[in-house]
Amino acid sequence: MKLEDFGKKYIFLPDATRGAVRFLTSQQLKETGTEGIVTNTLHLLMSPGPDRIQELGGIKKFMNWNGLVLTDSGGFQVFSLIHSKKWIGKVHENGATFKSPLTGDVYELTPESSIDIQIKLGSDILVTLDDCRKANLTRKEAEESVERTVRWAKRCKEHFEKEYGGTKETGKLLSCVVQGANYLDLRKECAQELSKMNFDGYNFGGYVVDDKGKLVLGEMKAVIENTPKDKFKYAMGVGKPDDMRKAAEIGYKVFDTVLVTRNARHGTLYSSDIEGEVLRIRNSEYSNDEKPIDSKCDCYTCKNHSRAYVHQMLKVGEATGMTLATIHNLRYYQRLIEGLSQIYP
Repeated sequence: MKLEDFGKKYIFLPDATRGAVRFLTSQQLKETGTEGIVTNTLHLLMSPGPDRIQELGGIKKFMNWNGLVLTDSGGFQVFSLIHSKKWIGKVHENGATFKSPLTGDVYELTPESSIDIQIKLGSDILVTLDDCRKANLTRKEAEESVERTVRWAKRCKEHFEKEYGGTKETGKLLSCVVQGANYLDLRKECAQELSKMNFDGYNFGGYVVDDKGKLVLGEMKAVIENTPKDKFKYAMGVGKPDDMRKAAEIGYKVFDTVLVTRNARHGTLYSSDIEGEVLRIRNSEYSNDEKPIDSKCDCYTCKNHSRAYVHQMLKVGEATGMTLATIHNLRYYQRLIEGLSQIYP
């Protein structure tokens, strides 16, 4: 996919937090039909660092990847970890200061430095820093989150344009994140304020499912209805196959989730042969099953290995099992994406 087509066509971005989709080479990733990935600003900031990646030619050269790269701003990871007290740190008006749980080094992430890091990484699609918080916010907390998210988005865009010349000079896209928790009027307000700044894309931020695991379609529609029609819409974190279909139906075209690869490593695979699409390959019923994971799948795993083999490899902890499972799940999702364009053109 060319960058100018990003968001015009459906795309699923696997999680490549540290510059790799776990257990896959870049070539194996490409062979699943994957056209773009999500890397993580926060984790790459801490190791190996944006300066080193820049010196090595950028994230694409570093990992030998010729597809698209989107870097998130680090907002979700930093602020969810700090707000939950898992990390030592503080969120303040200028951004966030936090301590690495691995080295003890102290870092500061601001709207401006988030853009600088993403530029150094060499990504194609940048994301503004947002004030992401827990799922169940009070009205006051949600209002504060929206106000700060809008202020930070403005700072990100101004820095991107002043220091780098914006999209025109860099050829990169800059998207923003819409917050507002489960308050529809705040989602609308945040979307409208961000729309005044004319970003290249608008991302649904926060938590995409409620406490019952149901997609928050009302909130997601509020973002679609209050942002420019000609800009891409990114359903951040939407990952279950049926949820992707529902999100596509209301107008989202960009998706990502850690679930597809994480589930693969733990033996939860996807198959059109199974009611509900979920196949738990570790179950003993698959120990002698010679069928492929999915009879309709054209991935390397399904063309070359049985359910029994993948079952055994995962059972004994062989990395091969995780590789084969990940290849299949990613190809399943890319086939799903290919199908969406026919259902919701």
